[in-house]
Amino acid sequence: MDTIHALVVDDEQPSRTRILDLIEKQPDITVDGVARTGREAIDLILRHRPDMIFLDIQMPGMNGFDVLRALPPDSIPLTVFVTGYDTYAVAAFEANAADYLLKPFSDERFEAALQRSRNHLRAKTVGEASLRIAQLLDGQKPPEDAGQFLERLLVKSSGRVTFLSVADIDWIEAAGVYVHLHVGPKTHLYRATVGQLQERLDPSCFVRVHRSTIVNTTRILELQPRTHGEYAVILKSGAEVTLSRGYRAEFERWLRQPL
Repeated sequence: MDTIHALVVDDEQPSRTRILDLIEKQPDITVDGVARTGREAIDLILRHRPDMIFLDIQMPGMNGFDVLRALPPDSIPLTVFVTGYDTYAVAAFEANAADYLLKPFSDERFEAALQRSRNHLRAKTVGEASLRIAQLLDGQKPPEDAGQFLERLLVKSSGRVTFLSVADIDWIEAAGVYVHLHVGPKTHLYRATVGQLQERLDPSCFVRVHRSTIVNTTRILELQPRTHGEYAVILKSGAEVTLSRGYRAEFERWLRQPL
């Protein structure tokens, strides 16, 4: 085929930008659209019928697995999964998707995934790959049900490695390719994006309230209404973070009731 039509689906700006920058170097690929949510992704897929998609697994509201489940089997494009979850997703999907990209990925790893996708498209085996994905999604649960959540983190600082219990974290704040782990009066720097870390935390205990913030639900003291549908989340430590409109639905799913 001459031109490969692709979509990029990722809720995190840095990840979207990285993928788009790498695609821009490919003369045979054109990006027909970019989606930031699962619902946007479904709309774009059904509208554009792309040859392939780069699909983030963990997104607020509707994750990547939910997106593919919502599509008719014959509408599932060739899929390259993008994930920070290095156990379940890789093991379950390596043989069923075109490929996967484990964040943070190198230029070389991206090129390898792209070449494998080209091979599928040239051999016209997209339908077979999509059918395998549909069958897998029908019989598998998403990573958050896999029972393989992090219980501790290894925090490196000043030549020392400290074991930090995940349950002790009050809230998590994005800092580029790092996060700040707030534990009482202390703050630890940990190498992972907020999206990558969210994928490996128990969603019954940790909920994302903002594109740059995750809170430990056991540390929530109260909510205070703010303007435009936002809330201030007051933690037992006295810290205050924002529940944004974009993550309100995700918070309500955890709460199991509307605000």
